[in-house]
Amino acid sequence: METKLTRRQFVQQGSALVGAGAALAILPGRAFADATAAVLERPEVEGWYDAAKSEGEVNYYASNNPALSQRMAEGFNKRYPEIKVNIVRLASGPLGKRYATEAEAGTFVADILQLGDPTIIRDGYQKGWFTRIDELPSHAAWPEEYKAENYAVANIFPGTITYNTTLVPDGGAPKAWPDILDPKWKGLILAPDLRTSPTNMHWAKTMIDTYGEEFLTGLAAQDIRWVPSTVPGTQMLAAGESALLLQNLRMVSYSVIEQGGPIDDVMLEPNTGLESLVSISTQAPNPNSARLLVNYVLSPEGQALLVKDVGASPLGNIPGALPLPSDYRQASYEAISEALAMSDRISKLVGLS
Repeated sequence: METKLTRRQFVQQGSALVGAGAALAILPGRAFADATAAVLERPEVEGWYDAAKSEGEVNYYASNNPALSQRMAEGFNKRYPEIKVNIVRLASGPLGKRYATEAEAGTFVADILQLGDPTIIRDGYQKGWFTRIDELPSHAAWPEEYKAENYAVANIFPGTITYNTTLVPDGGAPKAWPDILDPKWKGLILAPDLRTSPTNMHWAKTMIDTYGEEFLTGLAAQDIRWVPSTVPGTQMLAAGESALLLQNLRMVSYSVIEQGGPIDDVMLEPNTGLESLVSISTQAPNPNSARLLVNYVLSPEGQALLVKDVGASPLGNIPGALPLPSDYRQASYEAISEALAMSDRISKLVGLS
């Protein structure tokens, strides 16, 4: 099953968000405003803000597209103007390594870590790096399947196939995963090295679970051009160097699409994606500011800023959010661990080792 994400849909989604933002005080936006107020306008939150004013800043390590983190930070500063948000942005792998190196040295720079790797959050909690965040009002209101006492899944970025609209005729993009094994795509597929990301391995294991190992051997026969990540892959695709890029994320492709680049996306099922987990350091240099920011990230208002046009929210029904595919396979710690245990086998099947 395919879900096509067109430019027109994005324009409509953007307009819907503007409309909702302008109508927060009246119906139908009233429910959105009330849900935001329920987690942000509370006595304990005001107390954190009073204490945070002496801290004056919060160090936010995030693997999100920096534009998403920045627009969320701008919304945060409208509510809490005396707290400066220092954003450190790296991809999940390098960011996790940086955080781990600092934590193992006992030098905690990051107040908050948000990235798409549940293993570092789980392992780091066992090592005492992360504290419980279930005291946060927004965490208490968060869906159970997307949280634990020390973290919450802040965003869901469903996986996509991005295609070059010049090389792929209208309606010609794959409509189901086996379509990419058609000989017509041989030599025309870009893909990020599966070994660089746990979520890439999770996608590969999902393909094995659904179609068998022959799906990955068939993919290897397509002469895949492996790239370091989807960021350069998206640029190469837009330049006409290939026809398809998989797995990608709308978080990555959107900036090129917004600028009029000749690419678009489809979401296929079963679907896997990147889930961005957020947690607070036990030894956070600015603990009150950290509580404020994570509480804001998990609020409806913060979610609307983080997922607009590019992702889905665990809260659901957030203005501007993408729909979560009906057959979405959650990237839980257990699912990621099972996929990583098969990484050598998966690498061999696709010809990466």
